Amino acid sequence: MKILKAIILLFPLFFFLKPVQAAPIRYQVELVFFDNSIFYGTFDYDIATQQISNLQGLLDDTLMGTIEPVRYQLETMLDNKGGITAVAYNMNTTEIATSPNINNNIYVAINFDAQDPTLGPTDTEQLGYMDCNSLALMQDNKGIRHCMYHLSWHDPVYFPMGGENLILSETIRVAEGDMTHSDCLFDWAENNFAGLFSPVQGVANSQTFPPYYFRYYSGTNAYVGISSMDNHIYYLPASGEIMDVGHAYDWLEQAGCN
Repeated sequence: MKILKAIILLFPLFFFLKPVQAAPIRYQVELVFFDNSIFYGTFDYDIATQQISNLQGLLDDTLMGTIEPVRYQLETMLDNKGGITAVAYNMNTTEIATSPNINNNIYVAINFDAQDPTLGPTDTEQLGYMDCNSLALMQDNKGIRHCMYHLSWHDPVYFPMGGENLILSETIRVAEGDMTHSDCLFDWAENNFAGLFSPVQGVANSQTFPPYYFRYYSGTNAYVGISSMDNHIYYLPASGEIMDVGHAYDWLEQAGCN
């Protein structure tokens, strides 16, 4: 309830504050489709500016036995549900079609929560792939060769397996060996100000309540969070009087987390 109070108190400030550029974080993504085709990839994402870049990886078309690179991120859009959709292609063009195939292009579309990519998709209808690689084309009973695909907007949704509209899973996590700047800062604060932040929570206990990425400390009944609206750090003690303790990047520099 106190974090809700904090949001209400801070809301009028958001119209006058401009986010500041932060260093992007590298994420890993695994997207599994109904036919067991799997996309393994990585991307960089700056939560402050909501900019995704360098989406790339490999599409393992299990049914057709092909593994192809997807290397050109050419499309990015908001999904109007609090998330972001990004599309990457095998070729440096967005031209692609199922039948007749106009080239041998491939694409994969991912979707994730703009405040925290590890929360996964906000709109599973945005997830999809199309594989028009020459080795992935499948011939129907009329002799027409089609690309393999899984697209919510296409009719049929999924060819040639009967129109299923199923995404088995999308998993996004911070890349191994990398830690978010926010979690690094929270860990530093716990180690250096134990009287304010106890018990120690650890990375797994960070939470998202837009626009905040925060931790709650039951021992001191306190919150600390970073707002994606202005990149300031806010501390909410047991007294309920929220405090703006400064720009996150000043603290990140002090903590050695930038």
